[in-house]
Amino acid sequence: MKPSVASSSSGVTLRRMAVAWCALLAAANLLQGLGGGLARLGWGGAAPGAMSLHGAVMVCGFFGALISLERAVALRHAWGYAVPLLAGLGGLAAWAIGSASLALGLWGLASGGLVGLYLWAGHTRAWSLHLAVEALGAACWGLGVAAWALNAPEAALHAWMAFLVLTIAGERRELMQMRRLPRGVRVGFVVMVGAALTAVLLGLADALAGTGGRAMATAMWWGACAALAVWLLRWDFAPRQWAAKQWPGHTAQCLCIGYGWLGIAALLGLAGLANVPTATQAAGHALWLGFVFAMVFGHAPIILPALAKVRPAYVAWARGAIVVLSASLVLRIVGLMAGHASALSWAAAGHAVAIGWFALAMVASMWTGTKA
Repeated sequence: MKPSVASSSSGVTLRRMAVAWCALLAAANLLQGLGGGLARLGWGGAAPGAMSLHGAVMVCGFFGALISLERAVALRHAWGYAVPLLAGLGGLAAWAIGSASLALGLWGLASGGLVGLYLWAGHTRAWSLHLAVEALGAACWGLGVAAWALNAPEAALHAWMAFLVLTIAGERRELMQMRRLPRGVRVGFVVMVGAALTAVLLGLADALAGTGGRAMATAMWWGACAALAVWLLRWDFAPRQWAAKQWPGHTAQCLCIGYGWLGIAALLGLAGLANVPTATQAAGHALWLGFVFAMVFGHAPIILPALAKVRPAYVAWARGAIVVLSASLVLRIVGLMAGHASALSWAAAGHAVAIGWFALAMVASMWTGTKA
């Protein structure tokens, strides 16, 4: 074997090992995050860190690692894998060691590293609107980590919402590049992104300096989410592919349902400003679970070939996961509004079943899939 060929083969092996370890860390954080959420609602025990930092482990340890891993694989640079590794290790520090300060430090480095990956992509390839939006989303991840470290958890959660919402919006905008949109529609997208970012900054300023802009920040954030939900339902490809067969139809249906949940989250969030009991808490669940996990369910068949080098075979029963997730989320919102603790517990179990269901479907699809 020639040295160049051996070197290339070694590099591929190392990259695959890096992907495997980062994916395992992300999966472990997902399991602990779910366990922490279930334990908080009465379903058994979990690591203390997984309970107290449940949301942070899910956002930073799981989603941060997953998004960073996808970007690192796309850039094909070995140093990029340090970013999802840091995010995954941060989750490990939170629930296995119980060190919030170490976790936040690792997540701070990871968020800065993800911004660096986007900057590197823009410098070495080409800058675009969608890349800038995703980079701003990554910056919101770092702002959330800083807010949490400064004991401003509400501002942190809003910043982390922006991290995921802007990342998803940027990715969907990237896939729509081939479609010629009216100028007003393109400008509207930029305005929505700007409003979301302004809301995050206003919320941080109020939390840290008491500027009194909390209500304005909340209204601007949920208003931007409502507008984005309508924008995506009107201009994204997904609604036009609802009836497609196999994975394209699965993806379209998950995305459309997710956009619907984003709109519901926005309405609940705005209702919270009118002092509707528990509406604000329900809005967060609708966004985190209904919108974000619907995006995970929809995009997984697209992302897996790049991460695992396997083209997943179609599994029809995978679509049941989004049905179970949505039904359990309706139960959770009703339980919150009515104050029924038992409904919340069963809803949480339904969330876990839905996520486990989809994970099993993806394992089955990869087991019977073909090499990408």
